[in-house]
Amino acid sequence: MSSSAAPAAREQSRPHASMLPAAAFYIVFFALPTLCLFVLSFWTADGFQLIPGFTLGNYEKIFTSPLYRALMIRTIGVAFVTTAIVVPIAFAVSFLMRFVFERRGQFILQMVLLSLFSGYLVRIYAWRTILGKQGLLNSTLQWLGVIREPLDFLIYSNFAVVVTLSGLLLPLAVLPLYSAMLNIGRDDIEAARDLGAGRLHVLRTVLLPMAMPGVRTAFAFSFLLSAGDFVTPSLVGGAQSLLIGNIISDQFRGIGSNWPLGAAMAFVVIAVMLASYLIVMRLIRWVTTW
Repeated sequence: MSSSAAPAAREQSRPHASMLPAAAFYIVFFALPTLCLFVLSFWTADGFQLIPGFTLGNYEKIFTSPLYRALMIRTIGVAFVTTAIVVPIAFAVSFLMRFVFERRGQFILQMVLLSLFSGYLVRIYAWRTILGKQGLLNSTLQWLGVIREPLDFLIYSNFAVVVTLSGLLLPLAVLPLYSAMLNIGRDDIEAARDLGAGRLHVLRTVLLPMAMPGVRTAFAFSFLLSAGDFVTPSLVGGAQSLLIGNIISDQFRGIGSNWPLGAAMAFVVIAVMLASYLIVMRLIRWVTTW
């Protein structure tokens, strides 16, 4: 190899070398554990003993059980409703931060980040104090004379799960959307309006396509995290609002645990959530290009 070719080869190898730490971290802490969990999903359990082998019985049990099907449908429904609430609100907040309150956008962003410092469980218990029968919302409505008795559906229901998850995930959805909005200039919007585009047309043909990376990330955060959550349904949902994540959690702890079944459930959830995510993203792309 000539002396001039050697430095060029080193320059080409530098980007690959810089990716090695991240790739090693990904392989050790994500790929290998996921592979082990996938292999475990084909095993069986006898009491507290794992029996290696290959069987589709765990997956068959999931797809043939009415209970698991109902929990999966409920999980998808809660995830979709939560995402349908979080992403539009986060989009509107990000738009206001970028184009209406531009000078105070960074301050508002700091307030959004500050809300994340309170901790996950603290925010869930805060929503419990708001939605409870003797909570802030019921007490205020009774004091105003709007209701005579506390509203039961505000707590330990699917409504409580959706509201709490929406409050928890909204800051996470704002961050990528605001970042995407920063790449949209006022000139783009003004040019579309000068050409006669209405507000909805500007939203569909300018804002959404240019903010699509942020929309995809916000959707992924909201949809996947809400579908996999098991703490929020336990604390504010009650026994009638448990999601599939609660059943998966139970399979890995407590009496009657079944790790292979829990692993199979986890991969079924991953497959369903990934398929749902790809379908919704294709629909959004179709709307923006129609």
